[in-house]
Amino acid sequence: MAGTAVSNSTYTTTGGNKTGNYLFPFILVTSLFFLWALIHNLSPVLIPHLKKACQLTDTQSSFIDSSIFFAYFVMAMPAGYVMKKFGYKTGIIFGLLVYAVGAFLFIPAANSGQYSFFLVALFVIASGLTFLETAANPYVTILGKPETATFRLNLAQSFNGVGAMLGPIIGLKYILSGTEYTNEQIAAMSQAQLAAYQASEASTVKMPYMVIGFVVLLVAVLFIITKMPDVKEQDNPEIDATGSKGGFSVTNTW
Repeated sequence: MAGTAVSNSTYTTTGGNKTGNYLFPFILVTSLFFLWALIHNLSPVLIPHLKKACQLTDTQSSFIDSSIFFAYFVMAMPAGYVMKKFGYKTGIIFGLLVYAVGAFLFIPAANSGQYSFFLVALFVIASGLTFLETAANPYVTILGKPETATFRLNLAQSFNGVGAMLGPIIGLKYILSGTEYTNEQIAAMSQAQLAAYQASEASTVKMPYMVIGFVVLLVAVLFIITKMPDVKEQDNPEIDATGSKGGFSVTNTW
């Protein structure tokens, strides 16, 4: 297997990559931009919905976003270590699997109706996203000719916008039930009526997040079976033909 040196964020291929084979790997990596934008943009719908379903205070509902940002804080260094030790492809696959697990956790969370369970599910999803966002940008830049790297990155990042657009639409259509009660009506409910109402509201998240989980698993499988260059950070970067040092090595696995 041949290696590739990197110079000042420019990837110089020395292994004779078949550039025609980069299209499908590029599509796969681009899908990551869509997947994390989609889940982030479900939050504006999810926060008021869980506030209603779990009868949360404003302070409690604020922890929904906080659990996501806390995961980014906690997992940033582990994600960097995994990329450095095992490569970006391995990191992406791991991140997708964690993402899928978090999405599937919404099913038992909805069944239990426990607010803390939803926070755990969101934390797990965001932990997976940390790995994806760490790897996606540098990976896109090596999937083709160095002179078109900026174009590829801009194209891939444009799918953030697609996810940002579809996220609220999916949330509004499949998560929000449309059933609204005033505080007075809720206070007038019996314990059994209130429990049934909350269970019904919580259950609407099951199908969207289950579908997202299966889609993410499918993307993970495609990454596993697709041959693509692997990228690792180096402690002692190699010197390329121009005499410049780089911070990554690219190994061809075609």
